[in-house]
Amino acid sequence: MKQVEERYISFEASKMAYRDIKNSVDTAKREGIEIGMKKGREEGRAEGMNLRSLEIARKMLAKGMDEASIMDMTGLTVEETKMLKAEM
Repeated sequence: MKQVEERYISFEASKMAYRDIKNSVDTAKREGIEIGMKKGREEGRAEGMNLRSLEIARKMLAKGMDEASIMDMTGLTVEETKMLKAEM
C-alpha cells in the first residue's frame, strides 16, 4: 500500500512539473507572437509611409518641382529622388 502511495505522489509531482513547463512554454509562445505581430505592424506602417512618400514625390516631379523641395517635403534621400527622376 505504501508503494502505491509513493507512486501516486511521484506521479502527481511529475504531472505538476509538466504543467508548469507547459505553461511556461505557452506563455513564451504568446509573448513571442505578440512581439512578432507588433514588429510586423511597425514595419508595415513604415513601408506604407515610404511608398506614399514615393508616390507624392512622383507627382511633385511630374509637376516640375525642384528636388530640394521634394526631399524636404517627403523626407526622401537624394538617391531616392534621383532614382524617381530617372524613372520618368
